[in-house]
Amino acid sequence: MVQLPGYVKYLIVLAAVVLTIYVLIVAKSIFSPLLTALILALLLHPVSARLERLRIPRGISSVLSIVFVILVIAGLSYFFSAQVRSISRDINTIETKFNQVIDQSSVWLENTIGIAPQEQTNYLKDSITSLLRGSTSFLTRTVSATAGFFTAFFLAMISLFFFLYYRKFFLDFLYRLFSSANHKVLGKTVVKIEKVVRSYILGLFTVILIIGVLNTTGLMILGIEHAVFFGALAAVLTIIPYIGVFIGSLLPILFALATKDSIWYPVGVALIFWAVQFLEGNFITPNVVGGRVSINPFAAILALFFGGMIWGAIGMILSIPILAITKVIFDTVPPLHPYGFLLGNPPEEDVLESRKVRVKNLRKRLRWKKRARIKENA
Repeated sequence: MVQLPGYVKYLIVLAAVVLTIYVLIVAKSIFSPLLTALILALLLHPVSARLERLRIPRGISSVLSIVFVILVIAGLSYFFSAQVRSISRDINTIETKFNQVIDQSSVWLENTIGIAPQEQTNYLKDSITSLLRGSTSFLTRTVSATAGFFTAFFLAMISLFFFLYYRKFFLDFLYRLFSSANHKVLGKTVVKIEKVVRSYILGLFTVILIIGVLNTTGLMILGIEHAVFFGALAAVLTIIPYIGVFIGSLLPILFALATKDSIWYPVGVALIFWAVQFLEGNFITPNVVGGRVSINPFAAILALFFGGMIWGAIGMILSIPILAITKVIFDTVPPLHPYGFLLGNPPEEDVLESRKVRVKNLRKRLRWKKRARIKENA
């Protein structure tokens, strides 16, 4: 057997990684709905199986599971659209306050920097003209993105149906793909992947609900209007790890700045979201999700940015479940155990110390047994 040099192996691996990323980017419209459907199928498998135990045919149970997903999405869409309509009724008040902020800023710029009001007006006119010129292309991109969303949504729902309906067929394919000696390990791996994905998604929904209540309560205490909308929106955006919290807090801060007379209101909103984020990271998520999805923060951040770079927002949402599935596979395949260890949370120092002590004691017992055998043979 020919032994390849190290640099040749490196170039082959690098080419495979680059080619894989290129294919994922080019085929985003196919792979992202398929992966979304697969994760939803792992989540809805118990629901579909329970309906089948009630003597409901598999096709109908799969359709009912899809209807449940669509109803949840429709309910969330109706809630947020109703809240947006409520905010639009206050648009005149917001516009008046915004104009006051502009006037105050104009006076401050004139007194501090020396820019005349006429120059500021000309700059605003030029900015608005540039914005209008770019509005056509923006509208075209928006329509294209909307059409792409509905296409991806339709493909995801169709794929979800077939993943649920043909789940035993796909499982048989996996068993045929591996030798019979690995079937037991394969079965345990599939079950563990399903449990990890379900634990992560259900735990995430629970965390979103708790964060939504805390955000809304804090904004209500502070006297911010439309607190329910801002609190729920910020909670839903926590689906995007780390970055979603910042995006969700930015809108209510700007709203408080535009509707309140004191700078302390936006500062208070920022403090509320910081406090909720602190509770979420240190108490809520560790106790709700626990160690069932043990991914260290550094690996999660890297996966988040790589997912966003390859697939955008949907890639950021899917990055953590995909990383959790990858870790389960790494922990199952012996040659990949070091990579699974690298993705997980580092063990505590006392755990490492206890392991060292156990290894040391084991080596001592082995030496004693070896000496005893030598004495018996002598």
